[in-house]
Amino acid sequence: MEELLSKEKEEADFCCHVKDFVIGRHGYGSIKFLGETDVRKFDLDSAIQFNHREVVIYMDESKKPPVGQGLNRPAEITLLNVRCINNSTGKEYRDGPMVNKYRDMLIKKAVELDTEFLSYDPVEGQWKFRVSHL
Repeated sequence: MEELLSKEKEEADFCCHVKDFVIGRHGYGSIKFLGETDVRKFDLDSAIQFNHREVVIYMDESKKPPVGQGLNRPAEITLLNVRCINNSTGKEYRDGPMVNKYRDMLIKKAVELDTEFLSYDPVEGQWKFRVSHL
């Protein structure tokens, strides 16, 4: 937010057309809104909530704007700490057939959520996918 305020002081109306605006929470993930986003009227703390391996946008559906407006727009989401772990043993897998099966499950989940699977990095525990709107 401080960076946005600083840039707004340097260039009038900067915040009404922020290109590829990124917001995130350390250790949880980030959202990159594709294209230009007008961020002047957002209460980002109430609009976006990062949780363990999930992000919730517009928790209050009544405040969700029409598709293409506000934050309800195309975005690339990166979730962190998405690890392939054997629940019985606690062992973490970083390659091999268990990771392949886990990646397939993430691909299936992306389809269920009507998103585009982009990548999964089992070493970093990073899952990326794209949405056409939030």
